[in-house]
Amino acid sequence: MRVLALLTLLGILASLAVAWERHGVEASYRTVEVVADSESWQLLARREGVEEVELWRALREAGVTSVAVYEQTLRRLQDAGRIAVLDGPELRAQARSGRLPSALVPLTRRPDVLRAVYALPLDPEAAALVVQGFRNALGDHRVRAVLRDPPVYEVLGWRKDLEEIGLGFSPAEVRRWEQRGFRVVLRPRNVRTLDAERLRERVRAYGRVGRGLTFIFEGVEVLGYERLIPQAAEALREMGGIYGRVEVLAAARRMRGEQALATRMRPRVVRVFSIGQDELDRMDPETARDRFRRAVRERNLRILYVRPFHSVPGGVDPVAYNLRYVREVVADLRAAGFRLGPAPPLPVPRLPRFLLYGSVLGALSAGILFVGALTRNALSPIPAVVLAGVGGVVLLGLGQISEVWMRKLVSLLGAVVIPPLAVHAGIPRGASRTLGGGRVLLEAGARLWLISLGSTAGGFLVAALLTDWPFLMAFEVFFGVKIAAILPLILVLLLELAEHKAPSGDPPWQRLWRALDRPLSLRTALALVVLGSAGLLLLLRTGNVSLPMLSLEERLRTALEETLVARPRTKEYLVGHPALLLGIAAYLVGAPRWGLPLVVAGTIGQAGLVNSFAHLHTPVLYTVWRTANGLVLGTLVGTVAWTVGWILLRTQGLLPAPGHPTVPRAAIREEISP
Repeated sequence: MRVLALLTLLGILASLAVAWERHGVEASYRTVEVVADSESWQLLARREGVEEVELWRALREAGVTSVAVYEQTLRRLQDAGRIAVLDGPELRAQARSGRLPSALVPLTRRPDVLRAVYALPLDPEAAALVVQGFRNALGDHRVRAVLRDPPVYEVLGWRKDLEEIGLGFSPAEVRRWEQRGFRVVLRPRNVRTLDAERLRERVRAYGRVGRGLTFIFEGVEVLGYERLIPQAAEALREMGGIYGRVEVLAAARRMRGEQALATRMRPRVVRVFSIGQDELDRMDPETARDRFRRAVRERNLRILYVRPFHSVPGGVDPVAYNLRYVREVVADLRAAGFRLGPAPPLPVPRLPRFLLYGSVLGALSAGILFVGALTRNALSPIPAVVLAGVGGVVLLGLGQISEVWMRKLVSLLGAVVIPPLAVHAGIPRGASRTLGGGRVLLEAGARLWLISLGSTAGGFLVAALLTDWPFLMAFEVFFGVKIAAILPLILVLLLELAEHKAPSGDPPWQRLWRALDRPLSLRTALALVVLGSAGLLLLLRTGNVSLPMLSLEERLRTALEETLVARPRTKEYLVGHPALLLGIAAYLVGAPRWGLPLVVAGTIGQAGLVNSFAHLHTPVLYTVWRTANGLVLGTLVGTVAWTVGWILLRTQGLLPAPGHPTVPRAAIREEISP
């Protein structure tokens, strides 16, 4: 077992080297791009009667660096007054009413008039967009000029289908934004009718408005979905494009094809945080600021996509209201030490492979150590070596098939076994000692910190196993979040049962199984209901999509974030760490019947601590900071709880003054015995 412990230690050292390298990459990744949505801000200016030029100047002064420009469509050209559009029935109706210009009357007698749309561009660039855009999207046979003076183009198809097809970007519009001092971010639409050649032609047209552009796709699909994503990625890479991938937590709302495109665009991807207009209008600026701030600091998102509030309190100037909101968002970024500018892609950490193999070996050794602890070291060296060898071969084979899944499964193994091992090693053994309340608190606190140090080492091991570009960009995530939250609690219970050998000599799982045959008392049933509810709540609160928070909890989180910057996790500082401190203290005063359930509950904090390191999109320094804050706060909460409990127990005469060794355990046992 010493060899296994040494291998685990080597794995932890390898993981620390990985963490150091990763921190270097993350520390240099500090540029944030603030992108304004052009259409929603233009709508605000028109509603409020403000000159657009003045509004955009104010936005630029407020800190906005870029503008998202949408692809032109028939509807957008028509809304901008650059084109007139009539379908066949409208054309004939106007001819019958005598309102159709005489030059257009012959069009009403064309055989295809009822299944075509007629576009009348009012400037050469609009004409070029219509012709080139529709020929690219639909093919040459569906677009033709039917009049030259005035120019009229016939496009075969239904108006409803045609008016939302992307036609390309207006070079004049892009130049106008650049002259105003903004970097342009393009928002193209997918066109499913494209073949590979016409898709490349479309991307080349994007390149004519600039190189090195960032693309944030509009709609529900990325360009090329679903057959041409490889060709789309290749074409975008050739023109130096960057894919802006919008963060969406709910799988059902994610853009179709985004993961396939991001994988092929590696590493030319930047993560984008955006609040939809509907959602934005249901919140206040302070809430929106908090979400932008967390996105940058906690999740490494580097493009903030900013829309204005269209619903503002009565009597408030909407323009001033929104400008102040943007200035505050930018001020938050600067206060946190971020720079403003074009957001580059996250660099890929260059890690030697032996560090990965060392981390794998460390997690595997920890797993065998756990088996050894569960069997009370009944596992002899030869089976242990065989087990390690078989595990290594299986993992190497899995790594050849899918390295991502190998990383996921080994990191899950580490996340599941290391917290129980740390807790098991940190619980006091042997006869209880008579200590004063202060001494008990000091020793319990010291053991809590040592246990947490062990779990933190496990967290670094898990993080090292997942340190790869797909996990850092959140394309891939830690597998088994809920398993890693619940299973360590059960494993701690099994380890403690194994530690106290039964007279029958049965292993702990058989003792647990036999316990199910006992009659169920009302007290036990109530306890199970409470424990089951707590476990269900823990499961539902785990993961990216979980139960909504209470308003009190939300305010507490915000207050902690403003005070400590790296906000600790509630289940660590308010539940897990205090419970573990109290559980250790109960063992120290000779009350294991109280100590065991508290220690099991305290494992929630240790499992959560390791889980924090499994969030690879969170900077590793932030995770360490958050862990330390949680431990300090949890120790304080546990100290208060212990002090209050100690005073109450002393008041009731259940605990003696220091120097009377036998009374406390006996008194407590009498009190709690059924």
